[in-house]
Amino acid sequence: MSFLSPWYLLGLLGIGIPLALHLIRRQLAERVVLPTVRFLKRAPKKLVYFQRLQQLLLLALRIVILGLLALAFARPIFTGAFSQLVGAIPQSLVILLDTSMSMQYADRFDRGKAAVISELESLQQGDEAAIVTFADRPETVQLLTTDLTALKNFALNSPAPGYRSTHFLSALHLADQILQSAHYQEKTIVLVSDFQRSAAPAQDSAWKLRPDIRLKTIKIGDASTENLSITEVSTMELSAQGQETHRVVGRIKNFGSKTIPEVQVFLTIDGSEAATRVVDLEDRSEVVVEFPIVLNQVGVHRCTMRVAGDRFEADNTYYFTIRVEPPMRVLCISGRSGTSQVDEAYWFLSALAQQVTVPFQVDVIDPRELVPEALPSYSAVVLMQAERLAEEQINALQAYVKGGGGLLLAPDDRTDLASFNRDYAELTPALLQRKHIFSESEALSIAQAQSYHSIIRSLQGGGPINFSTARFHGYWSVAPVAGSEVVLRFENGDAALVAGTAGTGRVLFFASSLDPEWNNFPRQVMYLPLLHEAMRYLAGSQMQKTVYQVGEFVHFPVAPGGAGRIISPQGVDTLLRHTPAGPAFYQSTDQPGFYEVRSGKWSTSFAVNAAAQESDLTTIAVDDIEARMTSSEIQQVASAAEHISPLKVQLEKSQQSWWWILLVVLVLGIVEVFLANRTYR
Repeated sequence: MSFLSPWYLLGLLGIGIPLALHLIRRQLAERVVLPTVRFLKRAPKKLVYFQRLQQLLLLALRIVILGLLALAFARPIFTGAFSQLVGAIPQSLVILLDTSMSMQYADRFDRGKAAVISELESLQQGDEAAIVTFADRPETVQLLTTDLTALKNFALNSPAPGYRSTHFLSALHLADQILQSAHYQEKTIVLVSDFQRSAAPAQDSAWKLRPDIRLKTIKIGDASTENLSITEVSTMELSAQGQETHRVVGRIKNFGSKTIPEVQVFLTIDGSEAATRVVDLEDRSEVVVEFPIVLNQVGVHRCTMRVAGDRFEADNTYYFTIRVEPPMRVLCISGRSGTSQVDEAYWFLSALAQQVTVPFQVDVIDPRELVPEALPSYSAVVLMQAERLAEEQINALQAYVKGGGGLLLAPDDRTDLASFNRDYAELTPALLQRKHIFSESEALSIAQAQSYHSIIRSLQGGGPINFSTARFHGYWSVAPVAGSEVVLRFENGDAALVAGTAGTGRVLFFASSLDPEWNNFPRQVMYLPLLHEAMRYLAGSQMQKTVYQVGEFVHFPVAPGGAGRIISPQGVDTLLRHTPAGPAFYQSTDQPGFYEVRSGKWSTSFAVNAAAQESDLTTIAVDDIEARMTSSEIQQVASAAEHISPLKVQLEKSQQSWWWILLVVLVLGIVEVFLANRTYR
């Protein structure tokens, strides 16, 4: 037995009060002889003895009540094991359990959970512990508690390893923060992992654990491992025209220390096996396999490349897509045919005729030839000079765009401000304000680009963007409407390219001409790729990147004010919306496989693969991790006596023995009142 407030035991001196009162009552009184004394002498002696017994019992009850009250206020601790804890130092422990993809190898994760359970079983009563599962970031957390049973259940029910990579630093950061609220000065972090070489913190990392925290490592990795993996697959987008043969190239790597002969490599397209190759892989070597394919069916084809021959299945399949594009039909409305360089449409036609990755089929018509019924057959419409159209044509154009079509407006010197703002008010993302004409020496250049917009992001994927060589001596200053986005700006801050929506369709506004009348842009390198990406944007096919890594954010191509959905390989349907702060991003790429994207009438797929670095199961020395993460000046642990007091508090909270003592006092008090009434009446 021990006490949290031993000074209250001085209350035991109070038991002398009823004892003194009892002794005073026993003092002999002065004898007075009365005539009726003879009747008293007749009283039975048994009655006298019984009354004395009652008085002694009352005395005992009062002494016990006072003693128990003093005991209750002293807050006793009853435990047979407490004496064992006196010589032990209580501790606060945080266990970090690796749940990255590499922990799927063989029985690593089961061994990791067994190590966690072993650590918990080694703790003493009153010790506190926490458990954190992590991969590239902390995933599940059980905060500090003294309930070891709950911690064991948490460890046993920890989710199986996923497909993310391993990074120690974020988990160690969290453990360090958790230990800031620890009750004890003995603080330890236990890191349970296979200690992949790729997971180690950078050599130049300056962050370390606090000096009062000790790091203990438990290595689960195997001394030797064997693993095959497909590290990369390269393809190209295909045109549906002809019977052209294209190549699918994959890289197969042997991360193990043994030669693996006759490795089978399978290529599947839309669930059907398309081809097979057999290769030999030396230890720590890489081979390239090539598959010729012919795909004529338009659409997105889901493909996999798979190897067989090792026991680590998590990285044996590589997911990718191949998109077969039909010719994109574009309608160019211009007052001239575009057959000569002086025609507005000539330069536009020349740019789209360069069929590098996406073929275009461009029809050039005079505004008078526009038939409203023909509009739905086109992916995008380009209005050169922002020509004036008949009311019937304008209404048809509005219905086309609002129904999901794409429109590019490019006003020039012959555009009438009032007519434009009136006719296209429901479509344009920017209203005309003033026409500016400069001399060649005063020309402006494009100085700013909105990097997050899908057009610019796609251009950046092809290398550095340089618009500075284009000089503009004529343009329209505009007022962007609510909900629109300025994609490009001139050096004076005015908008050069504005994107917006009308209904479910997309609209682009270019503030200058698309021919050399107001600028030299058509003769610059960026003219062609910008128009290509603009047409793709208007047609709704901007998801250029089709293969991602687990955990990577996916830019969701939702038009301003629009929405779309992404369906995961597990069938989880996620709704995402465009926000004023920027386009939406999809973050739940936790599972390898194919993800379906839907936005309006447009749909496609992208693939997600496991982190490539997780395939390399080579481990590092745990001493290296401990040296990098711990301080060279470890603070001295306080004496055992300093730790006993908080431990007592923990034990007393779990027992609350004072409450039971007070309950006993209450019962004894009732008995005392009853007995006193019978004794002294």
